[in-house]
Amino acid sequence: MQADPTKPILKLDEARQSQRLPGHGKAKPSRVIERDVQGQRLGPKLQRLRDFLAAGPQSVQNQPDGLEPERLLVFEVTGSVTDFAKAVNRIDGLMFAGEDLLDPDELDDDPQVYLLVPDRTALEQIVNLWQRWQRGMDLPKGFAPWRNLFLRLRDIRPWGPGDRVRPLDQSLLLEAVEDAGQDELIRLECELVFRTGADAAAIAQNVVAAAVMNAGGQVVSAARHSAFSYDAMLIDMPRDEVRRIAQLHAETLADLDPILSIMPQSMSTTVEEGETEAVTPDEMEAPLDEPVAAIFDAVPLQSHPWISDWLILSDPYDLQALSVGPRIHGTAMASVIVHGDRNINSQAIGRKLYFRSVMYAPAPNGFGVLPERFQDDRLIIDLMIEAVMTMRQEGFDDIVIVNISLGDANKKYGGRMSAWGRALDYLSYRYGLLFIVSSGNISSSLNLNGYVHPDDFNDANCDDKKSAVLSALDEVKADRRILAPAESINCLTVGAWHKDGMAEVQLPYGRFRPFPDCEMPNISSALGHGHKSGIKPDILLPGGREHIILSPAAPPASIRPQAQGTRFGGIRVASPPVVGQPQDQSTWIIGSSPAAAYATHTAHRLYEVLEREYGELFTDLPNQQKAVLLKALVAHPASWQGADKFITATKFPVPANWDQMRREVARHLGYGFVSPHDAVSCAGDRATLWASGRLGPQQAVEFSVPVPDDFSRSADTRSVKATLAWLSPTRPGHQAYRACKLRVIPLSDNSKHALGVSPIVEPPWTQTEAGTLIHRQWSGQAFGHMGAGGTISLQIQREKDQGPVLDDAIPFGLVVSVGMNEVAREN
Repeated sequence: MQADPTKPILKLDEARQSQRLPGHGKAKPSRVIERDVQGQRLGPKLQRLRDFLAAGPQSVQNQPDGLEPERLLVFEVTGSVTDFAKAVNRIDGLMFAGEDLLDPDELDDDPQVYLLVPDRTALEQIVNLWQRWQRGMDLPKGFAPWRNLFLRLRDIRPWGPGDRVRPLDQSLLLEAVEDAGQDELIRLECELVFRTGADAAAIAQNVVAAAVMNAGGQVVSAARHSAFSYDAMLIDMPRDEVRRIAQLHAETLADLDPILSIMPQSMSTTVEEGETEAVTPDEMEAPLDEPVAAIFDAVPLQSHPWISDWLILSDPYDLQALSVGPRIHGTAMASVIVHGDRNINSQAIGRKLYFRSVMYAPAPNGFGVLPERFQDDRLIIDLMIEAVMTMRQEGFDDIVIVNISLGDANKKYGGRMSAWGRALDYLSYRYGLLFIVSSGNISSSLNLNGYVHPDDFNDANCDDKKSAVLSALDEVKADRRILAPAESINCLTVGAWHKDGMAEVQLPYGRFRPFPDCEMPNISSALGHGHKSGIKPDILLPGGREHIILSPAAPPASIRPQAQGTRFGGIRVASPPVVGQPQDQSTWIIGSSPAAAYATHTAHRLYEVLEREYGELFTDLPNQQKAVLLKALVAHPASWQGADKFITATKFPVPANWDQMRREVARHLGYGFVSPHDAVSCAGDRATLWASGRLGPQQAVEFSVPVPDDFSRSADTRSVKATLAWLSPTRPGHQAYRACKLRVIPLSDNSKHALGVSPIVEPPWTQTEAGTLIHRQWSGQAFGHMGAGGTISLQIQREKDQGPVLDDAIPFGLVVSVGMNEVAREN
């Protein structure tokens, strides 16, 4: 099969409206607790509440179980409760404040909590519904979901100090206390329970502000964004008071009803410079002035010759004046976006890059260089909102790609969507933007519990070593989860592939390749899953070869990632000058930050290909459609490349449930590895086709995909891939956070037989269909029986909206490729 080398990506033109097919169904059942058992377990608690309410107006301070009007109540359930949020609206005074996930236990695989803010009347109605249900009576029309809730109710309790200050935040706050001076104020973020009414919100804000002042603190700034249900304050609190909050004392902010959560101020991850090397300026064609990509990052070194001609800097708060330390992160990320990995002689992007400064490099202190940091007196959510709005107000309306190679080191994803993730989901849909976000890096050491002494590990064979490293990762996977905002459902989340453009060489003593002879992520690259156990990170791009260092300390043996890049491994980037060295320097860096920047470079190159080949047919598309098409194109080459076999063999020596094994593979690999070259280049044995459009409520569209004649002439391995991306509106706090779901209908049996292909091993559909990116693959070697000029049908459809019906037509991008020998080459 020969693809047209002048058309690396072909337009998929033949499409027709189609009838939507039924959804999957097969929802995972949750544990049901029978009515009599529930009466014995929870009846006394509800009866005390009924007696309390029947007594009329009275003090609620000593109310048993703390169930009182105007408190945030927690309904712990054994799994998702269908249409519960809708049923809440039938009780006046009851507001659905959100849904969260609990850690699984021996009884429930996926327990969840639903949070409510009731008034007295609302509580009375809840109690009345409970009593009717306990007596076996039918519930009133529209209240049936309450029956499902009562059958799955594990507990009803107030939202308390342990909910407001989670265990990880407790430890981080106590660390901050230990590092602070006696009279020093510590800066915290305090998110409030979001109330839709402006008056109720103002009252809650005043209550919190007064409590902060009474404790000797002060409010630094506040932000409220109703579009994604965000109400928060940045506050300074005395050191001793922060200790009391972390210890969950009563009569502290941890016990204040209007507060949803208290956490340390957002702190971005950074990259470490490795060895440096002088650079010589390149003579390159000047880029066009109109940018289509942006980066939000730390103030860069604008004068560096690798990036100086490309940057359009936006710095409304003059963070440049504060950046007196080494400007490492922003300089490096801009370099990767412009050039990719400079270990490779690759083509630079052809347009300028819009750079918004949101961080700065502070002056070094007596202990050395300090990490670059966010603007101190602003909530990061406010910075992100303002950065996007300013970008548009400045007239950069053609920008559709935004790189955020940043993550909040203080906020690992644990089932609750972060405010930063919610903000990106809103901004992407509202402004038609593809946010490309790094998954985050976790650089802590790993204990090799199977090896008593480091020498034992040193003497082990290659297979045993790499299995030991993966087992060590698996034991602490809960502590190595993706960092906010990587769980955003609309963004493209990128992890770090253990790969770069340098040749393999002999490593220095004490350095090891963690997974020799096997493609894998770097061990520091944060792990999935995402919201509703969806695929995160979505894909892995080269993040530099991160070697491991064996600790010579006491047993058990332990390893740590080598955070600094060297000539032995790393993505080569522009770097600030080194004292005593020439001005123009380069260095090697490692991590998910350069991997995300590399994905942005790839998306930009794809934009240029589409613009060159299709002109106004592509450039006249609305920004939303451009964004989702680029998202699908970047992810389209993704493949597990055989790493799934290594992961399942190591983690499941005795085969387990098939879906469980594939979920664990996806935790590490997402949809798989993406080579930037493969994403952009045209292979002679592959044709890639694209389509973009919009789908209204419950609409479906069917595409006719041409099949190469070679499929029926050869038994060589052939493949079909389909990647669908879309942007969804969101419903913050609701169980159906993603408001809109699209699907790729699997190839029919007739099509698979005609092509001689079958589905390959990939993540289970329950994961692939939990986000806004679906990647399906089929391959085979059997002779097809399709004649010359044959076609297959591929259908995509919009499922019933998850929540109230949306009138909006949802933008989608679809990429399909058919190829010979491709799967054999990749896997």
